[in-house]
Amino acid sequence: MTTVTRPRRVARIALGLLAAGLVATPVTAARAADPGVEPSTVTLTLGPGQSAQVDKVVHTPTIPPNPDVVLLADTTTSMGPVISAVQNNLASIIGGVQGPQPSARFAVAQYKDEDDEPDIPAFSVLQNLTADPGAVQNAVQALTPLSGGGSDAPEDWINALYQVANGAIAFRPESSRVVVLVGDSSSHDPSKGRTLSDAIGALQTADIRVVAVDVGPTPDTISDGLNSADQASAVVDATDGTLLAGTASNVVEQILAGIEDVQVTVTPTVTSCAGALSVTLAPASRTVDSGTDAAFAETVTVAPGTAAGTYQCSVDFLVDGVSLGFVQQLTVVVPGLAINDVQVDEGAGTATFTVSLSPQSTGPVTVAYATANGTATTADYGGTSGTLTFSPGQTSRQVTVPIVDDAVDEPTETFTVNLSQPVGAAITDPTGVGTIVDNDRDGVFSCTATALRVDTLTAARANPADVPCVDDAQTVAQAELGAGIVSVRTSVLNASTDQAPDDLNSAPKPGDGATAAASVDSTRITAGLVTVELGAIHSTAAVSCAGSPAGLTPGFTGSSAVTSLRINGVPVTVGSAPLTVPLVIGSLKLNETVTTGTSVTQRAVVLDTPLVDVVIGEAKANVEGTTAHPSGHPCQV
Repeated sequence: MTTVTRPRRVARIALGLLAAGLVATPVTAARAADPGVEPSTVTLTLGPGQSAQVDKVVHTPTIPPNPDVVLLADTTTSMGPVISAVQNNLASIIGGVQGPQPSARFAVAQYKDEDDEPDIPAFSVLQNLTADPGAVQNAVQALTPLSGGGSDAPEDWINALYQVANGAIAFRPESSRVVVLVGDSSSHDPSKGRTLSDAIGALQTADIRVVAVDVGPTPDTISDGLNSADQASAVVDATDGTLLAGTASNVVEQILAGIEDVQVTVTPTVTSCAGALSVTLAPASRTVDSGTDAAFAETVTVAPGTAAGTYQCSVDFLVDGVSLGFVQQLTVVVPGLAINDVQVDEGAGTATFTVSLSPQSTGPVTVAYATANGTATTADYGGTSGTLTFSPGQTSRQVTVPIVDDAVDEPTETFTVNLSQPVGAAITDPTGVGTIVDNDRDGVFSCTATALRVDTLTAARANPADVPCVDDAQTVAQAELGAGIVSVRTSVLNASTDQAPDDLNSAPKPGDGATAAASVDSTRITAGLVTVELGAIHSTAAVSCAGSPAGLTPGFTGSSAVTSLRINGVPVTVGSAPLTVPLVIGSLKLNETVTTGTSVTQRAVVLDTPLVDVVIGEAKANVEGTTAHPSGHPCQV
């Protein structure tokens, strides 16, 4: 490794010296990003099975976290000026480290050449790790170069490094361990029985980084330089450390620069995460110079089938295995898709469903839709299918389904619009129910009118089919019908039926109904010894829709009148009131009204005999249900 200086650190070093009161003029420096992870909060909108990548940057601290710094100095004769510089400016080293990392601890140790003075240890610890600057200063002040020591170039720092790594220093469990090796000569190898390989292995096992400051060779000494045998470069390479060149005039700056130049490893660790999410970061860890940025690519994936909702993860970006609070809070929102229910009248033409997305998405969302039969079939609506696309920010789309308006009375029917195959969201309500309210009447009017009926024989009969009621009229100038001993002669017979409105496809309204009417101008009935003579006869039956608390309901009315009656020449007073007259052949009934819950029948004249019945002026008006509504009527839908 080539010995280098670090000009990029000069601004930070100068600031540390200024804080320690060792320089008088402020130094202007570009402000670095505050340590931490950026962005620290992330909110994503994703659908089930989707992924997104987020670029993360960790701004590492200028000094590694929880630093345990061991100042390991050569105290042979040639190191006098360097040791004096460190003693005089130690405060700047302590302040430069403890400023950004208040938890820092310092230790002081020294090494010599074992051949110099056998009675003096080649390695000793003057102060184990402490946060007390005074104790550290006292230990540094105790660094005393040997008078006349260093009789040959190599010293014994390989042994010193081995001892530091092998228990001589009580490092904290979760500290960033840095040994600052300051010397001007190479090391014996082996050194007190420890080889360079031994020292490197021990340093690696203890996770110690070595900052080597080579302050030699110096004039008028036999020092050969700390890295003259490439030993220092081997150590720093193996421990991710730094090798710097220094002199008595800049050794403090180089020590600080070396500590700041130590590499740190950033390791993202998922500390908590919703089961529906998975978070991976690439690379799994990254090693960078302390104070520089470590970049990561974070991939967030939502599991297929995840329900709509909000899910969270926390990722702690550990620095050298230590949590510094560089925590990212990740929130993933899975939007929900829902379709509403719709009720429409059969005559509406279309049913419009609304598909809602909540919350809105930052990316496109698609969902397929298709209609399906229920009690309604495609004879009642137009089957449709397709795909809806929600643009970013859009929260609703519509599905329009044609509705068939037929003339068939039906019960209320339903079909569905079903959502499927969502992309970018989950489905919270997959089914929209379409309800078609039938607009056809729940029944029809029926009507019929008969001017004369003798047993099974009729004359002047309107709408003989009865159901449904239709407009009809029949007129007969004269009619003579007989059965058995009964004979009936009539003149000018009329029968008519009428429905309003003629077309029942419109909605029911008051006054809708049906009317039947029958009339005969004159009638003579002969039955054995009985003769019945009747004047003008008129009969009417009607049904009409009228309002009630329950809505429109059918009302029934019937009336009839007979202008005159003679039996065997004897006048009988009659009119429109019901009347029954006994006869030797049976009975004669006038103005009879028969009403049920669904019909009215009006008969003006009824001759009831044991063998033959005669009916004159009969009118009927009814309401009928349908197959869908057997008990229905045309006044309701």
